Amino acid sequence: MKAIFNADDFGYSKGVNLGILEAYKYGVLRSTTIMPGMPGFIHAIGLSLENPGLRIGVHLTLTTGKSVGGVYKTITDGDGNFLRLTELERRAKMGEIDLAEVESEYEAQIQKVLATGVKPDHFDSHHHTHNLPGIVTVFLKLAKKYGVKVRIYDQALLSGEFADVKTTGVFNDTFFDENATLTELQRVLSSCGEDSIEIMCHPAYVDNFLLNSSSYTTKRAYELDVLTSPDTFNFIAERGIELSSFSDLPVYQR
Repeated sequence: MKAIFNADDFGYSKGVNLGILEAYKYGVLRSTTIMPGMPGFIHAIGLSLENPGLRIGVHLTLTTGKSVGGVYKTITDGDGNFLRLTELERRAKMGEIDLAEVESEYEAQIQKVLATGVKPDHFDSHHHTHNLPGIVTVFLKLAKKYGVKVRIYDQALLSGEFADVKTTGVFNDTFFDENATLTELQRVLSSCGEDSIEIMCHPAYVDNFLLNSSSYTTKRAYELDVLTSPDTFNFIAERGIELSSFSDLPVYQR
């Protein structure tokens, strides 16, 4: 089985970036997704260019910080700040989001990453907002356009027009908060019946920006400890699990 430990939020802040880098250099992490609109973006790009083995995806964002593309009528306020998650969810469910604005913003974020010379190998999103009604179609359209794999909740959507957009056999998001433990990782890996799995994680060193802007803070340091623990390496080695990234993941067929 191939296991992809993917760190969300690369580019969020320097502390987050350095935690992700440590999880890559001294832990089981091989993959991360970057946030083009956040303060640590340039720092993250520098680290990625120095560490080409750390594969990069785009963590498409509609709920945190300022937009990359400017001010929009339905997805930002008048200053270009993204809406709160609850408001974005409400508008998406009510059909009040201009999906052309979402596509424009997603394109701006993707192009900002490509302009640095980094070629992303997969797309996901902050707060999983790419799974919202309407937005998910825009997300899959761009994944197909750029030829990248995805994280997706409903794999049934990867059919018809989007049949050539691929993902892992399983996506797991339970290694989080109180469940950021070795025991939880062991449970997840032991119970996976597919040939590939993505495990979402958020390792970080906690800095002031993170403390002042995120609801998920100190437990990120707990995640980092587990991801770099010899016990984690031993468990993975004993079971013949291969640490992977989306770049070297075979096309998954259900």
